Amino acid sequence: MKLFDAHCHLPESRIDSMLERAAAAGVEGMAVCGTSSNDWNAVLNVAESFPTFEKTEGCRLSLLPMIGIHPWFVPANWEESLPLMRKLLVDFPELGIGETGLDFQTRFLNCSEQEACFAAHLDLARELNRPVAVHCVQAWGRLIGILREHPAPKILLHAFGGAVELIPELTELNCWFSFCGNVTNPKAKRVRAAAAAVPAGRLLIETDSPDFPPAGCDAPNEPANLIHVARAVAELRGVPVEEIAELTFDNALKLFS
Repeated sequence: MKLFDAHCHLPESRIDSMLERAAAAGVEGMAVCGTSSNDWNAVLNVAESFPTFEKTEGCRLSLLPMIGIHPWFVPANWEESLPLMRKLLVDFPELGIGETGLDFQTRFLNCSEQEACFAAHLDLARELNRPVAVHCVQAWGRLIGILREHPAPKILLHAFGGAVELIPELTELNCWFSFCGNVTNPKAKRVRAAAAAVPAGRLLIETDSPDFPPAGCDAPNEPANLIHVARAVAELRGVPVEEIAELTFDNALKLFS
């Protein structure tokens, strides 16, 4: 049984032992995301230490690097980072875009800056035909509006926490839906309902490490814990865990190819 971690953040230190544990747990691929220009080089350095993401059938996957500006870290001068982002994306064709998106919690009040930055990421994704990893908290209405105004070819809604009713419209907007460790929590009713309802062809799983450790796992989270997410999603959908592993692995190939 092989697994694909569709969204995680990895430290530069202890990376070898962390990836050894992930491989032992069946993880054969992972998308490693950046959060600001401060960590883009670190993401590239980690990815360059391991085989690049391949599209060859039957290959053993490794790390897919992604770079972006997380909505928590959108500075007033965020536009100054765009030329570097574009250059890196052109120079490294394997690079995806993300993490980007919207977070309208009260402590993140730069909503207009977030929206403009998110739209710029989507425009780059469309121009360069790259997948884009999206964070959304308390901003689903604006997210849908911006996706309509700035369509992108392949969008991963990571750690999806939206309502079941949003899934059909988001699917039409080229979105995939990924679920993380909070799906193992019986109290996370909306997340668990969505994990059961997402169309099979748009379902992925992730750790979002080092955050969201599954129930019963210690923090910090890591990719080796992905199996717990797979088991929870399998239980919610009433299918064997092997089926979820194969389905989400194949979906990751389609999204990230």
